[in-house]
Amino acid sequence: MKVLIVLACAFAVPGIALAADHGPVFSYATPVNSQRELSFDTGIFGRSGSLGTQLSTGSSFGYGLTPHLTITAFLPATFGSGSLPESRMISGSEWSAGASWRFLHSVTSVGKRIESTASLGVVVPGPQQDSGVLGSLHRAPGVAGSLASGFASRSQYFWVGGGYTRFAEAAEDRRPDTLSWSGVYGYRPAKLRRGANQWDYRGFAELTGEHTGSVLKSGAILPDSGTTTVWLGPSVLAILKDVAISGGVQAPIFRDASDSIYGREHLRFAINFSYHKSSSYTSSH
Repeated sequence: MKVLIVLACAFAVPGIALAADHGPVFSYATPVNSQRELSFDTGIFGRSGSLGTQLSTGSSFGYGLTPHLTITAFLPATFGSGSLPESRMISGSEWSAGASWRFLHSVTSVGKRIESTASLGVVVPGPQQDSGVLGSLHRAPGVAGSLASGFASRSQYFWVGGGYTRFAEAAEDRRPDTLSWSGVYGYRPAKLRRGANQWDYRGFAELTGEHTGSVLKSGAILPDSGTTTVWLGPSVLAILKDVAISGGVQAPIFRDASDSIYGREHLRFAINFSYHKSSSYTSSH
């Protein structure tokens, strides 16, 4: 019952932006807004481990300045008190704003294209404190960047990407740097390719990984606070006109993290709703 209440609240208030503009739910992808296109994302992301569960929710807003340049802002909120590692594949308590530039867009044939997108943003502490080890740190702003490339057709999708986040130091404390990466394969079955007035479906297999550096606390490195994890799981995306709903789950296939500091993280799950208000320009999604 508590979980259902939290889920209801997550969709009643602005939620986390998980899907990458009608793309996979956990991973890096290349889509950006069309020119003068507005987008809004809301949803919930969950992380469950032996030392507690954490649910994140928030709002993401995007606006296409040009056909290949989108500016975004993200305002999150968190629930729960799980002691979990730093993660940039998942939005936590930090607010962020930035821009995404699709610097390569090559149409190889009808319905097929190769794309690359770079993103750069500023991350600042939100009003909520983290839980666990990270909750005991003084917080400071950071910078996050990512790069994704991929191939898209009417039936299949491939994306690979990576990102890096670094935080500044505050009162001799510093959150760990994070290096993240992902690989995605997507398939759109012929029987589920519907018309503009019907739901259209895609399925994805998402492989993601993260390496976090050590935590700096009171001027000293916290022993065994670095982590490396790799996650794998399926996700589904459904689109009807300007509305998209996506969801997925992931389980760890590799884990190198201290059980005494972070416990054992068992599961990640996501549900996301997005809305794109198209302009007179043709959407590139």
